[in-house]
Amino acid sequence: MKIQTTLLMLLLCWMTPAYASGGEETESRMHEVSSIASTADHSTFEILNQDFDYAPDVTEACLSCHTEASKQIHQTFHWSWSKEVDGVEVGKGINGFNNYCVSARGNESCTQCHIGYGWRNEDFEFDAEENVDCLVCHDQTETYKKSAASSGHPYYEDIKVGGKQQKAVDLKYVAQHVGSPDRDNCLACHAVGGGGNGVKHGDTDLSLINPAFELDVHMSPEKLNFSCQTCHTASEHKISGRYNDRKAFIDHDLNKGRVSRKGNNVSCESCHSATPHQARIIDNHTAKVACTSCHIPEMARGPYLTKLSWDWSTAGQMKDGKPFTLDQEFDGVVNHAYMSKKGTFTWGRNVVPEYRWYKGELKQMTLLDTIDPDKAPIDINPPSGSYSDPDARIWPFKIHRGKQPYDTEFNRMLPIKLYGRPGSGAFWTEYDWGKALAAGAKLNSVEFSGSYAFIETNGYWPIKHMVARKEQAVACESCHSRESRLAGLNDFYLVGRDSNSLVEYFGAIAIWGGFAGVLLHALTRIVTVRRRQVKAADSQKNKDGKKS
Repeated sequence: MKIQTTLLMLLLCWMTPAYASGGEETESRMHEVSSIASTADHSTFEILNQDFDYAPDVTEACLSCHTEASKQIHQTFHWSWSKEVDGVEVGKGINGFNNYCVSARGNESCTQCHIGYGWRNEDFEFDAEENVDCLVCHDQTETYKKSAASSGHPYYEDIKVGGKQQKAVDLKYVAQHVGSPDRDNCLACHAVGGGGNGVKHGDTDLSLINPAFELDVHMSPEKLNFSCQTCHTASEHKISGRYNDRKAFIDHDLNKGRVSRKGNNVSCESCHSATPHQARIIDNHTAKVACTSCHIPEMARGPYLTKLSWDWSTAGQMKDGKPFTLDQEFDGVVNHAYMSKKGTFTWGRNVVPEYRWYKGELKQMTLLDTIDPDKAPIDINPPSGSYSDPDARIWPFKIHRGKQPYDTEFNRMLPIKLYGRPGSGAFWTEYDWGKALAAGAKLNSVEFSGSYAFIETNGYWPIKHMVARKEQAVACESCHSRESRLAGLNDFYLVGRDSNSLVEYFGAIAIWGGFAGVLLHALTRIVTVRRRQVKAADSQKNKDGKKS
């Protein structure tokens, strides 16, 4: 049965100029996109020519010219960290959770990546315009650093952080040197979420600040030199992309280009179209296969690792009465394998993604949802879609495996109070699970029965960055074979991977029947030609006999 499959695969590959480019026109159009340089020299502004000792004062100075900026920021997901979905607010700000540090409420160090100042508890004034941090996105000096201890304020004085000396931020200098956000600004938070560089996403780490062409064909300075905003366009400070209440792409609008996408959702097709290969066989795949599935062959393809699993149940162990850390080599890079603060990890680099149907939305579970422990591992934010869904496509994912606490009486996931002073119940201070879970539940306004255990979970992260060169695209046989990358998708028949007796027998009959037909035709021709030759010879003899 394998013979007909092999013949078919060879035929398809021979018919197709594999991984053809999107054409010179598309590449030229993208090459014209560049970051917009600032039209103002902020060092000449009198209002910024003063010594600032409090960051919100800088924001008030900014608002004297940019009068609507804070109001616009207040309407964004970057500010609220939550959106209403099916009548429930969900996100990092409230009700949402993941299988890394679980929840932002209870881990104030998370708020050093919030675009505001001082979000520590319920007292934070979300409608205060001066609480917006303009500098975190617009700093061009690379000296602006926010503190976890002060819930997102910059460092106001010299201090040691993690054994390293951190200098106080010169707010005047930074304010006088602002401009359009660049990769450093975006990646300062998006690349280091979850506790370190490359931890979360699998396709987003600090190597994208200046990537080689082999790592990312769009962002590499060697060619296109895209900024983040080239794709993630903005309008009124709203950044295009997926949020809890909005799909990453709505309807696969084609050929829209950058200008008409401002502040709206983004997809590969909006620039490349759905038929960029100039090869029918491959272009037919785009109806069911996302561009990223072929053009991002592995995740964490740069020098850094990404975290693949996190087991909280082992956290809290001590050595000689003190917390400790164990390091281990993962794919040639040394990283933490165990920390008393966090538990046990595994890491990877150049990892083949897992594949799921996806139509741009993830169904985020909340701290209010009930789980069935018998169905572990629990999918906490599974992608929606199936083969029969016309909007869904096969998409690559990093699936992060976790083991985290849940309430065994209420069957709900539990947030953890991690960061805080002695007496606050913070796990990283007291290493007492009962106290940390009670404090975390209180901060997140959820009930806690006092009984807990740990349960396995899956967290889904779509892979969309680190696009490889076309020559490195996934080969046909990587999917169309018995050892297919698409082993997790079993709701459709895949040539080369799947076995179906009816299809196999029909294929065998078609192929061998074809061969039999050719042989029969050839034999028939041979016989008939021979007969004609004999008949012609007999006729000639008769003619010769009459003549004689």
